[in-house]
Amino acid sequence: MSKNRADSEEVIRQALHDGDLYKALLDHLDEGLYMVDLERRILYWNRAAERISGYLAHEVAGNLCYGDLMMHCDASGAVVCGRRCPLQAVMLDGKGRECTFFLRHRDGHRIPVQVRSRAIHDSGGAVIGAVEVFREALGGTRHSLKELRAYGCLDSLTGAANRKYGEMRVSQALQALNSFQIPFGWLRIGLDRTEEMEQRYGQGIIDAALKTVSGTLDGNLGPLDVLTRWTKTEFRLERHYSSRLELAETADRLVTLVRASTLDWWGDRLPLTISVAGETAEHGDSLESLEARVADVFESCQASGGNRAAIVHATQREEKPCLP
Repeated sequence: MSKNRADSEEVIRQALHDGDLYKALLDHLDEGLYMVDLERRILYWNRAAERISGYLAHEVAGNLCYGDLMMHCDASGAVVCGRRCPLQAVMLDGKGRECTFFLRHRDGHRIPVQVRSRAIHDSGGAVIGAVEVFREALGGTRHSLKELRAYGCLDSLTGAANRKYGEMRVSQALQALNSFQIPFGWLRIGLDRTEEMEQRYGQGIIDAALKTVSGTLDGNLGPLDVLTRWTKTEFRLERHYSSRLELAETADRLVTLVRASTLDWWGDRLPLTISVAGETAEHGDSLESLEARVADVFESCQASGGNRAAIVHATQREEKPCLP
């Protein structure tokens, strides 16, 4: 055996002994990973966890995972970091857990993550901690939409499609509906209490709130859905291949997840809510008819205090609340 090879093997053995090589390998994973002790205190946080969550390792090290950090919630908006925490469960019974939660990003918006939790055992088999591996539950196609920025298709503030591009896409969807009966839904989404927010918190608050809301909306859509910044405080969503029931479920989920998001503003953590009005498009529809049918329902949602969704049936023109 050559001296160089022997030296190399010694370096590797020492790195394995010290844990440096293990750490380097974990830092190159595409999935987020963190480890906690029996008190659920964060001991290790890899680079992918930084990228996905927005929190840097030095910001979370030594903190309790159920503290005021990611605050995982379920689809109903209920926080699961207490008794329903999968890390706590795996340390109690040693059985792995797999689930989908909605992580609160450092910027306040909610993104879906697929989570795997496992207990960590010592050489004698005793549980000494737990590890969670998580990755974004978001199709690669939505990430590829960001490449449209180079072509002037995206809103510079929120990253959603700009109105010109959004109008082009809904025109295509209407043509596909009329020619091939491919269904789609149309949602009007607006930030609630904008005048009150601006009066109380000053200039810039609306832009900051829209960025947070857009992050939550965009992170919880299908790969072909088109989210558009429509006006100063509103978005539109073209929901591809959507039935009325699926559209109602989407509207409810978005209202719930925005409510579970937060905006940090000069030391204050502000809750955010939206109003959503929607309908399924029908043969012969136009952008103008879609907008006209959702207008009254949207205004009714906001007049009721916001934080609600309602879907209009395009033919019967009946309002059916989805979420109080």
